[in-house]
Amino acid sequence: MSAYSYLAEVLAEKYDVDEDKIQPEATLADLGLDSLMVVEFLFDVEDEFDIEVPDERAEFETLNEAAALIDELIKIKRD
Repeated sequence: MSAYSYLAEVLAEKYDVDEDKIQPEATLADLGLDSLMVVEFLFDVEDEFDIEVPDERAEFETLNEAAALIDELIKIKRD
């Protein structure tokens, strides 16, 4: 499963985000996630992909940026 697909699935299923609102350019704030929910969301991602998102890299604007970061961290872990 791609990082973006996973993000979209978790947002829809766990955070009850309307699937029509889940777009690559959407921000987590646009989707109704507050700061605590974002932290929990990052924990979900880290657990799913067995990666660690460094604090200094955890600030991204859009879902597309988040997916790109996750893909990069997965690639680094594999190499």
